[in-house]
Amino acid sequence: MEEVRKKTNMGWPEENALWWYTVIPEPQLSNKLEQLSHAKSYGDTDAITFQPCPNPEEKSQDRFVIKQWPFADGTWSFRAVFDGQSMLRVIVHTIHHLPPTPLNQGHAGHETADYVAATLPGRVQDALEVLLSDEGHPPDSTAVGEMLKNTIAKLDHDIGAALLALFPDSVALEGMTDEHIRNIINVGRPNSDVVLRCMRGTTALVSLVDPKRENIWVASLGDCAAVLGTRKTGGGWETRVLSEAHNGDNPVEVARVCAAHPGEAECVLHNRVLGAIAVTRALGDFSFKLPAIYTHRVLLNARPGFLVPAKVEEFTARNHTPPYMSGVPAITHVALGAEGAHDAFLILCSDGLTDVNEESRLQLNETLAPHWVDVVGKHYRAEDSGAAAAAKPPNLALALLRDAIGGDDIEKVSRHITVEMIMRWMDDTTVLVQRLL
Repeated sequence: MEEVRKKTNMGWPEENALWWYTVIPEPQLSNKLEQLSHAKSYGDTDAITFQPCPNPEEKSQDRFVIKQWPFADGTWSFRAVFDGQSMLRVIVHTIHHLPPTPLNQGHAGHETADYVAATLPGRVQDALEVLLSDEGHPPDSTAVGEMLKNTIAKLDHDIGAALLALFPDSVALEGMTDEHIRNIINVGRPNSDVVLRCMRGTTALVSLVDPKRENIWVASLGDCAAVLGTRKTGGGWETRVLSEAHNGDNPVEVARVCAAHPGEAECVLHNRVLGAIAVTRALGDFSFKLPAIYTHRVLLNARPGFLVPAKVEEFTARNHTPPYMSGVPAITHVALGAEGAHDAFLILCSDGLTDVNEESRLQLNETLAPHWVDVVGKHYRAEDSGAAAAAKPPNLALALLRDAIGGDDIEKVSRHITVEMIMRWMDDTTVLVQRLL
């Protein structure tokens, strides 16, 4: 089979919304997908991070971290996914009459994701070391969960506190000239970095696994997903979702935000916080956490600035009693040993993996997560697929990505990775799959 060029409307019926793509035969197609997704294995963890749009302005803003920490009681595993995608993209598409996309759930840039990925692992490691040494015996599951929650929340607090340290008096800030403020925040580092971390934001999904692999802790803020697959003695995979979507589609989260702001009908508008951002919990994004004056006088004076400043001014007018967004993660603990699992793996992914299939992205618990577990389960042990002698075990994260963008449908997979568009046609997608047992 030779390469064939075709046209696609990418699901949009407009006659002028047609783009070329190339149908690639196997095995070239699999090789290209592996290359574009940066598929790699790190010990017990397979990883991919994927954004096929070739436009350098559309490069992925997902980040992931894989760490192993040796302590006296053995080696702890730390895994994390951070998603700092471009907020307000849907507004730009509307302005230019481009087709609508689901890519409007992020945080305006990569700076916070970069900072958190570089900073959070060390903070968690230090806090865990203190916890292990203070206890004198293995800490209970609640203590580890509280440590993880408090460490992540403290990092978010410190991001905002750094900005408040530059402008501690909001009354004085009101009287400062724009030029004075710009000279403070835009001329050199580190002040400009402080401001950018507050302007931008990132979701966070973090897992800890103890040395005996008997316990898993997951901390989540935002709409990444953590899914545990376990196979009991006798066969059959079980699925458990260890995260929840902290966004405007979650009625529990909406109720939480509304209860904190009684009488403010627009604190959640069109399923978005202040009518602007989908996620209800994230690190950074201090436009939704600090008094409005800090957005008006500081963040809107920053360079580089917001993508669409007028839209920021619009939602900031609804900011009356901040914070509207939380930087405190939800914590889930699972005792693997107590469940007697025969085999087990943990999937951590950004919301790109759920958004590929628009029909099922809101059905994570019911349909999507069990499907992911089935896909990984088929490849989990080489002997399960009759490939015990294979020189290279399958990359489980790559198997999930391939399934999501078309599976065995060569044309569909080819379209996802070769369509000639200058704007992204799918969300940044990062997947980690850790073999636990």
